[in-house]
Amino acid sequence: MSQETNILTLYTAEQIQEAVQKTARDIEAFFGADEPVVSLCLLNGAIWFTSDLLRCLPPNFELQTIRISSYEGTDSTGELKWHSALPECKGKRVLVVDDVLDTGLTMKGVCEKLLANGASKVASVVAVNKMGRRNVEYEADFAALECEDLFLVGYGLDYNGKYRNLPFIGYIE
Repeated sequence: MSQETNILTLYTAEQIQEAVQKTARDIEAFFGADEPVVSLCLLNGAIWFTSDLLRCLPPNFELQTIRISSYEGTDSTGELKWHSALPECKGKRVLVVDDVLDTGLTMKGVCEKLLANGASKVASVVAVNKMGRRNVEYEADFAALECEDLFLVGYGLDYNGKYRNLPFIGYIE
């Protein structure tokens, strides 16, 4: 991509915050506000969404992180690269938080591994549910926003590490 990359706004910062607040209410209704929940942020992209989401949830949601990837540039490699180990979640309830559900590979792989390692309940939430690109059968339990098959940037979403810090979600024209 050149310096003249044209990024068009899909969701404004205000639209994102409204969607995060609604999603947090849905998640709290699902998990409750008493028993602990491990909120597992998938790095690097989900940092922005996780931070905003956790500020809207009660204190029983605890933060953990792992770094995992499946993309190079604009394409999925089709394989998960684990850059860190899963936290100990045996017998725990876990909310897996990611920036985007695209091919489904990452979220399905993480959720299946958590369940195989003994998590008592696993649910997933994404900032954006991208429609039409699933390579595996998987749907998130919660999605703040949805979009068609566009290459997204901003609010944690990147192109080779760039544009994550945009306060809105846009797409590259």
